[in-house]
Amino acid sequence: MRIVFTGGGTGGHFYPIIAIIQAIEDISAQEKLLEPDLYFFSPTAYNKKILFEHNVAYHYIAAGKWRRYFSIRNIIDLPKTFFGILQALFKLYTIYPDVVFSKGGYASFPTVVAAHILRIPIIIHESDSRPGRVTRLTARFAQKVALSYPQAGKYLKASSVAHTGNPIRQELLHPVSEGAYEYLDLGEKLPVLFILGGSQGAERINRTI
Repeated sequence: MRIVFTGGGTGGHFYPIIAIIQAIEDISAQEKLLEPDLYFFSPTAYNKKILFEHNVAYHYIAAGKWRRYFSIRNIIDLPKTFFGILQALFKLYTIYPDVVFSKGGYASFPTVVAAHILRIPIIIHESDSRPGRVTRLTARFAQKVALSYPQAGKYLKASSVAHTGNPIRQELLHPVSEGAYEYLDLGEKLPVLFILGGSQGAERINRTI
């Protein structure tokens, strides 16, 4: 089996993909299946070391970002998106994967459009309660759309939507705490509060704290 993953620009797109790759590796090992050929299409590899560790081949695909405010860069980035679609068409046709998995974001748009043109099945996962622009545009092309929050479905025109939750990497589900107190210079009896926020909620969380 061949699977192309696409998305990126932020860790919020990249690391859930790694969590899914880990799950695929576990299933392959448990069922004694041949390991699938995995690829990552994006303008940036984001973390080449992790891709290498999981034997994922990175392919550069150009993508232009559309900003919500007026910017001359919106005009400059349009040719990047068009060129990225051409790149993705060529590379997808060469690889011809069984499925393309998109995590959304501007980086995924050229690959998803190219997969739709080539009639390659598309699966999309949306992490936010309100889907981003690219997910809203491309959901109609997908065979399946998975959601972290069920209320996100009302914003999408998709044939099949399911609430699956958010993919989480194994090292976060089963963290190793040895040495953490020493590294952070904390006493073991000192209460510790960890706060994590991102995307549109980050500024409000930071200001509140």
